[in-house]
Amino acid sequence: MTLRGRTILVTRQREQAAEMVREIEKRGGTAVVIPMIAIAPPPAWEEPDAAIGRLDSYDLLVFTSANAVESFVGRTRTLGVPPALLSRAPAAAVGDATASALRSSGLRVVLVPEKFSGASLAAAVGGSLSGKRVLIPLGDIARTAVADSLRAGGARVDTVTVYVTSAPADIGREGFVRRVLTGGFDVLTFASPSAAANFGGLFGAGELSTVPGHTKIAVIGPSTADAVTALGLPVDIIARESTAAGLIRGIEDFYS
Repeated sequence: MTLRGRTILVTRQREQAAEMVREIEKRGGTAVVIPMIAIAPPPAWEEPDAAIGRLDSYDLLVFTSANAVESFVGRTRTLGVPPALLSRAPAAAVGDATASALRSSGLRVVLVPEKFSGASLAAAVGGSLSGKRVLIPLGDIARTAVADSLRAGGARVDTVTVYVTSAPADIGREGFVRRVLTGGFDVLTFASPSAAANFGGLFGAGELSTVPGHTKIAVIGPSTADAVTALGLPVDIIARESTAAGLIRGIEDFYS
């Protein structure tokens, strides 16, 4: 029970938070789920639908988040794409969680970089995709580093927006801010840059500088760490493996 007595904020969407909650409670901690992002379909599906219509023309599908996998695969099912066609498309994933989502959806994962980041994925591919066609389904605020790197290596890259990200509504901002600033959480966890950014948007000017020192911040990877430091906050824990379980193991190691 290495997290006994620790209250840990989980900022993932509720439908994605179950594994983190389970890992926290297994170690004796208390998990409080307050999502910092909301996911919705894009305002229009024309471009993703056109890309799905020529799915067999792509040499590689690249996914940088599990949300992209869920939204893209869900749309292929809505359009009646045969699972056999989808399973033939080779896919690359930015990390283990994204790769797991791909495999669960029946896609063939051919590449996961050793370091879980978009830049590492692009570096792992290198120039091997010169002249090849690549499709990257992503969110509306996703970074363009992977697409830019692949294009620089000679790949012909299409990006399509398959979901939009926004701040959640009705989380009780005043009560939540007060709880954070009075030390109501031992650990704040963030699994995406957008979750960190939306968290920061809840606070007034200068308020984040008064977060108590005993409140630690744990993140799932380097891009999320960058988003937290951009808020002027320290990052105490970065998961060695960019997964929910890896994040909780990082917290456990910190307190051990």
